[in-house]
Amino acid sequence: MTRSTTAPSEVSDRAVLSPEDMAGPSTTPRAAAKERVFVGTGLFWGLIIGVVLAIGVLILAAQNTGSITVTFAAWDFSTPLIVLILGALLIGVVFDELFGLLYRKRRRRTQRDRDHLDRLQQSQTLS
Repeated sequence: MTRSTTAPSEVSDRAVLSPEDMAGPSTTPRAAAKERVFVGTGLFWGLIIGVVLAIGVLILAAQNTGSITVTFAAWDFSTPLIVLILGALLIGVVFDELFGLLYRKRRRRTQRDRDHLDRLQQSQTLS
């Protein structure tokens, strides 16, 4: 077994645990909320639902090949019905992802602010 040496600059970048951190889990309600246990990611069920939806869309596409005329404001155009359905579906997915992105960004910012507030409160109690 070889022994590696680290430069002093590498050592200073490492996290240093305080005695309170090594004592064990905190009993405060905020700390209890942070200790979550995740079992799986839901990938399996998401894959199954995605496959079922894809099969449904393929059946829909096979049965709706007739051409329709779409009138919107000053435009008139003729297109297969499935193109219109898939276009509406695509627009819905894009809006869903955009709103989800905004929601996750807001939630992360709120969590970051809470963590910062917790650190400030802990530093004030220590001093």
